[in-house]
Amino acid sequence: MKENALQHRRLMTATIFTFIFMSGYALTYTMLGTLLPSIIQHYSLSISQASYINIALELGGTSAMVLALFLLDRINKGKALLFMALFFGLISLYIGSAPPFVILLAARFFMGLVGSILDNLCATYISDLYGEHRARYVSILHTLYAAGSLVAPKFAALCYAMGGWSLAFLVTGGVMAVAAVLAVVILRVMGFPRTSVSEQEQSKEKVRIPYKEILRSRNMRWLCLASFLFAGYSYVTMWLSTYLDWMDSSVYTVGFCSTIMTASYIGSVLSRSWLAAVAEKIGSAAYLKWASLLSGILLIALLIIQQPMVWLVGAFLYGLIGGAIYTGRFVLSCQEFPQFSATASSLTGVCSFGGNMVFNAVLGLAADAGYYTQALMVTAGLFMTGFLIFSFGYKAHRE
Repeated sequence: MKENALQHRRLMTATIFTFIFMSGYALTYTMLGTLLPSIIQHYSLSISQASYINIALELGGTSAMVLALFLLDRINKGKALLFMALFFGLISLYIGSAPPFVILLAARFFMGLVGSILDNLCATYISDLYGEHRARYVSILHTLYAAGSLVAPKFAALCYAMGGWSLAFLVTGGVMAVAAVLAVVILRVMGFPRTSVSEQEQSKEKVRIPYKEILRSRNMRWLCLASFLFAGYSYVTMWLSTYLDWMDSSVYTVGFCSTIMTASYIGSVLSRSWLAAVAEKIGSAAYLKWASLLSGILLIALLIIQQPMVWLVGAFLYGLIGGAIYTGRFVLSCQEFPQFSATASSLTGVCSFGGNMVFNAVLGLAADAGYYTQALMVTAGLFMTGFLIFSFGYKAHRE
């Protein structure tokens, strides 16, 4: 009885810190969307040059997912999570020093590297802790990601008004670093909780991860393709402020764009909260099928209408419909190979980061050539193919 109570306290403590790290990661990652126009002005960049900021991040993220394929299922995820959170905070602090642009790109690469491992560890650690209930708790975790994203636009706008774009990175970096140090101290004294897979079972299995089986899995191949195409959704979320500033900076001010981004993330919070409640009933695959189709149709409609208040309402609906897409894809990859959740999710993560790099590079060039709107319409069309993938390709299991 006493052992069960101790395990429960350890589980709650580890879960709370994991939730804090995910929220901090989300805040730091998503506030860039609001700050990008200011960063472009600070460094005198074109849209295609500004895209290097995200491409550097995605290169780091891709490198992280390749490392994760061979590493994360072989290490203690709980301990690794704490150190990654600390490093992420320190990198954010350095970016807040507003280094020269080339050095900024290098820092963004390492932020992508460390941040992607942190993101993966948060979700796979929760998946390992809660086992067959992973869909519910990973959805809660990603709801907190959406909550951090919800705060990010207004937080970024406030920091910009008080001390420029760099202040936001200084604040988030400091908080993340302090939280990580606190977690190291508390969990070192208290001890880490047991996961849903026994330590003996883990140590036996992790030395022979079934890479061939994972790569040959039909469902994993479809999830990889979907992850690549779904990068179009995250591109729109990240670059919406910059796109609207490109359209008309006199109408779409920093304050108004932060409101639009906030509306989008309110929708995301509701979307992920809803998925957390019903994921085990409707299935993540069914959600992804309809969310990709409806989000693509909505984006095309918004690009055609092009009205400020329509963008405000549309951004909320965009988050409400597709805000849990990343969560659904992640849950499915963990479900395919639950004993090797980090490896399976990292494989789809590589494809997601690859898609992000392609979308950033191609749409940046299209924007400089004057075809930003048309390129976004094509992106929405590609994104909608998720309906076909989850209708005719991916074969859903019972969750």
